[in-house]
Amino acid sequence: MVFLGTLFIIAWGIRSFLNTPIEAFPDVINARVIIITQWPGRSAEELEKFVTIPIETEMNVVPRKTNLRSISLFGLSVVTLLFEDEVDDFRARQMVNNQLVNVDLPDGADSEVQPPSGPTGEIYRYTLEGKDYTVRQLKEIQDWVIDKRIKAVQGVADVVSFGGEVKTYEVTLDPNKLTAFGFTAEDVFNAVKSNNDNVGGDVVEKGTQTFLVRGLGLINDMGDIENIIIKNINGTPIFVKEVGTVSESFRPKLGKVGRDSDTDEVEGIVLLRRGENPSQVLKDLNVTIDDINNRVLPSGARIKVFYDRTTLVNHTIHTVMENLTIGMLLVTTVLAVFLLDWRTTVIVAVVIPLALLFAFICMKLKGMSANLLSIGAIDFGIIIDGAVVMVEGAFAYLAHKQVEMGVRRFNLASKMGMVKKISIEMGKPILFSQIIIITAMVPIFSFQKVEGKMFSPLAFTMGFALMGSLLFTLTLIPLMTRLLLSKNVAERENILVHTIHRIYEPSLDWCLKNVRKVILIAVSLLGVSLIAATQMGSEFLPSLNEGSIYVRASMPQSVAFSKANVLSDAMRQIFRGYPEVKGVISQNGRPNDGTDPTGFFNVEFFVDLYPKENWTRGVSKDEIVTDMQKRLAAEFPGTVFGFSQPISDNVEEAVSGVKGQMAIKVFGDNLVKIEQLADTIQAIMKTVKGVEDLGIFKSLGQPELRIEIDRIKLARYGANIAEANDIIEMAVGGKQATTMYEGERRFDIRVRFSPQYRGDEKEIGKLLIPCTNGTKIPMREIADIKLATGPAFVYRESNLRFIPIKFSVRGRDLGSTIAEAQQKVEKAVKLPRGYSIAWNGEFENQVRATNQLKVVVPISIGLIFLLLFFMFNSPKYAGIVLMNVPFALIGGILGLYFTGIHFSISAGVGFIALFGVCVQNGVILVSVFIKNQGSGMPFEESIRQGALSRMRPVLMTAIVASLGLLPAALSTGIGSETQKPLAVVVICGLVSATILTLLILPAIFKLLNQRKFKHYSKSKGNEE
Repeated sequence: MVFLGTLFIIAWGIRSFLNTPIEAFPDVINARVIIITQWPGRSAEELEKFVTIPIETEMNVVPRKTNLRSISLFGLSVVTLLFEDEVDDFRARQMVNNQLVNVDLPDGADSEVQPPSGPTGEIYRYTLEGKDYTVRQLKEIQDWVIDKRIKAVQGVADVVSFGGEVKTYEVTLDPNKLTAFGFTAEDVFNAVKSNNDNVGGDVVEKGTQTFLVRGLGLINDMGDIENIIIKNINGTPIFVKEVGTVSESFRPKLGKVGRDSDTDEVEGIVLLRRGENPSQVLKDLNVTIDDINNRVLPSGARIKVFYDRTTLVNHTIHTVMENLTIGMLLVTTVLAVFLLDWRTTVIVAVVIPLALLFAFICMKLKGMSANLLSIGAIDFGIIIDGAVVMVEGAFAYLAHKQVEMGVRRFNLASKMGMVKKISIEMGKPILFSQIIIITAMVPIFSFQKVEGKMFSPLAFTMGFALMGSLLFTLTLIPLMTRLLLSKNVAERENILVHTIHRIYEPSLDWCLKNVRKVILIAVSLLGVSLIAATQMGSEFLPSLNEGSIYVRASMPQSVAFSKANVLSDAMRQIFRGYPEVKGVISQNGRPNDGTDPTGFFNVEFFVDLYPKENWTRGVSKDEIVTDMQKRLAAEFPGTVFGFSQPISDNVEEAVSGVKGQMAIKVFGDNLVKIEQLADTIQAIMKTVKGVEDLGIFKSLGQPELRIEIDRIKLARYGANIAEANDIIEMAVGGKQATTMYEGERRFDIRVRFSPQYRGDEKEIGKLLIPCTNGTKIPMREIADIKLATGPAFVYRESNLRFIPIKFSVRGRDLGSTIAEAQQKVEKAVKLPRGYSIAWNGEFENQVRATNQLKVVVPISIGLIFLLLFFMFNSPKYAGIVLMNVPFALIGGILGLYFTGIHFSISAGVGFIALFGVCVQNGVILVSVFIKNQGSGMPFEESIRQGALSRMRPVLMTAIVASLGLLPAALSTGIGSETQKPLAVVVICGLVSATILTLLILPAIFKLLNQRKFKHYSKSKGNEE
């Protein structure tokens, strides 16, 4: 039955492994819903007043949200809701949509909820190329050919189209001709709008057939637009072509894309739907892209891939699999060296793949994915500790029995009883030890938000693997022991073990004779390590090397779009000049769908690097970034540059709501006042060492041409504001009158004045406004036309306005940098009543996770104490085992200190895993001490013999646990950064913990139990 069950788990585990989603980096953001509202031509203040605030007001009642923030800018409002951990995307979107229907939006404002994709969802980028195609034609192909086919791929949430020209048809009016005929732009607009429709007239019967009645009036081409009648004057029809020209044009450009040497490209960004398997989606997507290129696209046009997440996933999988494979080989080698018996090595080693397959079964049942942290940080040494103890104990017991019984008699005897006896004897401490290791991970399970999404999968995967290991240790291992160790079980002369034993025995004797001195030495070492801990830096998590660089350039907000394009092209060429750079893509402004709320001043560069092994110069990635920053700062003064990585950049923005690693938010009602406070804080931050990429996202500073209509003058002439505003909107900005259909493609038909009649305030002042008496007056007669400055952006969070100051931390640890900055800001900035400051971003995650550990770790230790109490039925023994835990701190802290690694949540998780192993070793020793005393052995001898007999299993468990993570500690591959602190802590901590456990724990046990056993020995002597 056991073998059948094992085979079943193997088959189920392989199937689960093949169907488990694999991703490079976990999606670390809770469910979020983004509401995008476009209201073309409107200012940031108008968007805030008429769109953003009404939506926010309605969203305030949405339950279980944790954050509500928004950005209002020219023509666009983006409202984002973040939810609690347990809320899924479907439920969140449902609640938001239920409330969104209650919002009364102004005419022309169009709201939609963005598809559910997380910040790690940008899995694919490409551009379109075609020598014989204009950028407008390529944009049309992207929107009407490629877009729908890629969206049809299962698991794709959306395709964001960036750059290019969106095709429209434009009626360009000549105001002089309008005046000659006595028309207004509104007359032309209404004529075009009302002359584009089909109607249905039910049916008519003709003979034996039924005919549908259709009135066909749709516009089919530009000739139809030109021949639309505006008005019939004295029997003469006046057509559109007589007051203007009709031409193919494009919508006002909101963004532009450049790639390498090409300055105007059409880009597509494919977003992954949350919860989907990125590996499978990418596989299907690449098949679809190949099909589009080879079969669908017109001749000469082609999709050219720039970024494929498959590369990063493959690099990460390679790093993980390399670490796991080397770790398993090292663990197996250690077992073979210590036991010198191939059978025992096989018995223990077989647990490794079985435990991992069991973990994949549980992960599949729970709907989890496998990623760098959840799989890459698994320590097979810790997983098989119980199996090592079980097999070593059975091997030693059977070897002893063979000596006692003789080889021939032993080989003929049934081993069932022997194996059963030792398995039951070893089973209890192993069971409790594994449960304690899992209990030690309770703090990881309690993490919330970002840190919860990152490390909870690790805790679950490790817990599942430990459960599988425990299952096979208690069932399969005794059976395999009985089958494989039925004959010739003899402990061979092991030089390594013998050498260690010769060193350990006199050391143990000295420790037992100098108990207080030994404990004082251990406490002193602990004190030294704690002092070293105060000198270490801290951070949330080491930066994951994604193999690329993401650069954000923030120019002055008033920069013209044409000038920003020239500067972005020059910057892109600088990046291309580095031999390590494979390709560069630049994004200026924002896409037409409003998914990236920013302005022309913002340029983002995706700098793709060659693999590190192909670099010809002996430089690091950090050195390249530093050199890039210096060159760009020197050549483009006044522009603030921020350096990050593609996934990291999106995650940081999703966490803080600001385009930057860290953000200081100044809250208040008055934009002028909070901007003044932001300037003061920025000046202070410049004095803090380690602060880089410092900049303010200014709200004010948007140049405006204001047309302020005088109501008194308007009334005097008999005009009204609605007609005046319509003229302004239509003549200057252009207004969509109707739509032309070309097959399944749709294109706007817009009405607008010729450029020479709307280029400045003088020409705008000549626009004619109709009056009730039939006359028309120039705009300048009823309005004050002037240049002014207004808000470019209005940021809001929790229904309050704020201005963000963004910065990054480089060359120094995050914790001390923020601590110094907060101290300086708090000392220098006195906030008026109603104003406040918040620090968001990576530091916020670090503080939250650290505070959670402060609460949950003591609770976890309390639970471990209860388990130990139930095992030993003694609070004293439980306390002695827990005294073993601080020994692990010594090596872990010193390991971080001497390697120069900052303390991070990854290192904290390493300490948590380490505590469980230390408690397990303590349980092994204390259990044998108690067993020896129960068998009548003298007190000190029971400790001495117990420690000597358990030296090998304690050393083996520690060494295999250390070597299991050694590849992760030494790895330099992509994705190794997040594993390194955890691995260093576990390895170095186990070194100190193992040495001190074998030497100090026996001394502590002797000190705390000496009086009791002296009394016991005296009583026993009296009886005799």
